[in-house]
Amino acid sequence: MMMQIVCLLLGRLLLICIAVNDLLQQLWLRLHAFASRSYDYWQCDQRAFLGAAVRGLEKLPQHLVLVIGPDDCYVNAALLKRIFSYTHIVGIPYLSVYDTRTPGKGYVDLSLFCQQNEKGDMFYHWPSQQVKEQKPPQNGYKTVPNGTSNGYANKGAHYTPLQVCQISRADGHALIADVCRELYENRQTAQVQAMLEERQALTDGISAILNKRLGLAVPEPELGIVFSRQTCTYGLLPWHVRFTEFHTHRSGSYFDAKSFANVLYKYARCEQRWGK
Repeated sequence: MMMQIVCLLLGRLLLICIAVNDLLQQLWLRLHAFASRSYDYWQCDQRAFLGAAVRGLEKLPQHLVLVIGPDDCYVNAALLKRIFSYTHIVGIPYLSVYDTRTPGKGYVDLSLFCQQNEKGDMFYHWPSQQVKEQKPPQNGYKTVPNGTSNGYANKGAHYTPLQVCQISRADGHALIADVCRELYENRQTAQVQAMLEERQALTDGISAILNKRLGLAVPEPELGIVFSRQTCTYGLLPWHVRFTEFHTHRSGSYFDAKSFANVLYKYARCEQRWGK
């Protein structure tokens, strides 16, 4: 009996120590975030900083995905806007957001600050205001409808709106189960029987149905940033992240342009040898 009481007390003491350690770490991260915000206020222009960083990269992803864990309480609309801005500046054309939190636990609805795309409810443009009111010509300079000014084409990565996709939990394992259930119910049809004859044909067929259900006509994400205490995809589009490089940014840690550039550096240095 005495031994059980001692073990129980030791267990309680261990839990208290773990809780205190976690609290101190969160406090340290908050202090670091406060100092980093103060530093960013006096830092140079982020567009120039990211532009210089990108020029030193050998490769850049075409599709970036953000995974926000259910335990994260730091990623909010303001941080997502900053990340969208960083992505837009460096010229990444596609970005997906997979927020696993519930609306009452920090979930961010992109429709509040992004423009709805004609493709569907889960697709957006950012920034939402791309067309600005044209000013009258000054000093003989005029802007023509094709976006040029006296022969200078003002086209570039930061003039093209970022294509944003908001992924939900229903778009992952639940969607795969729904598609497989539909295939089983139609297993007697000639189309399904042809898919069952070869494994690769079945895989390609399921992927095609999944993409059609989602309407996701974008390349597979090459880079993913996980905002959580541990690295986990939380069921993110399993058939789309087979070759994605994931980098974990601990929840509560400050994320700025330097953090974004460091992730891009790590991705650029990663070599996929494809079994060679």
